Amino acid sequence: MSGASPAWIGVDVSDGHVHLWVHDPRGDVLAQADGPVADLPAEAGFVAALTDLLSPYLSDHQRLPVIVAGLPALPAHSLRPVPALPVDGVLGLDADDPRLDLRAVPGLKQATPPQMMQGPETAIAGYLQALPEFDGVICTLDAQSTWSHISAREVVSFQTFMTPAMALQLGGAAPLSQAVAGGTLIEETFDTAVNDIMARPQSFGTALAETSAQAALEGASPDTGWSRLMGALIGLELAGSRPYWLGREVVILSDSPLSALYTRALKAQGVLAQDVSRREQLRAGLQVCAEASVN
Repeated sequence: MSGASPAWIGVDVSDGHVHLWVHDPRGDVLAQADGPVADLPAEAGFVAALTDLLSPYLSDHQRLPVIVAGLPALPAHSLRPVPALPVDGVLGLDADDPRLDLRAVPGLKQATPPQMMQGPETAIAGYLQALPEFDGVICTLDAQSTWSHISAREVVSFQTFMTPAMALQLGGAAPLSQAVAGGTLIEETFDTAVNDIMARPQSFGTALAETSAQAALEGASPDTGWSRLMGALIGLELAGSRPYWLGREVVILSDSPLSALYTRALKAQGVLAQDVSRREQLRAGLQVCAEASVN
């Protein structure tokens, strides 16, 4: 880190990891760091783990504002109901360390159907900071995928899918694990699987069984199995999220390799989705929060 003193730190919590940016008073990044965070449900335990990662940037002579997006330990009553601006202030949190002025970006919640987001709202805020007139759908993709309808600078409604987590779980367990151990996309296999599941979502379960059987009986390659699995999973999600993407402008905020698969699957449905870095937009959203709350 350079000789400049930090003014605030922004933290992104996602996929079991944290990424932090140390900012100077102008908002420029002085340093960055990544680290794993254990699955600690209690707020106090999470704060302790976070403090260890932050400690190289803290000083006994300064109480440093730390703004966290995606904090998993926030109580449900702190989430804001939609329709709502993606971010609108931060919550102060207790921290035993006097060097920390810890603040969290409250996520959003939806009553019917019941949904909650913690983290995507900050990335959405960053995207809208540059394009405030955007009217369409933003799909934020990390450990989950969240489809948010955006209008008049607000999140009107949203729907979350567990597709990325399901891909990890299904790909790592018998009987599919050996059949889908590849990772190289076979485009025709993927496209066919997407179309088949979108046309008949009820066939998803048997499609998985057929993938395993095809590997055992016909010697289908693990890349074939992986392409078929991902096509089936994403096709199932697109069938369920159709009211969001059909006829609307779509932006995918993601740094995952899966974003290219979503973009390909949507293109086959006539939707040209724009692929944008989630992490860059999330940092921009943290900047919005800092400008409003850091003196």
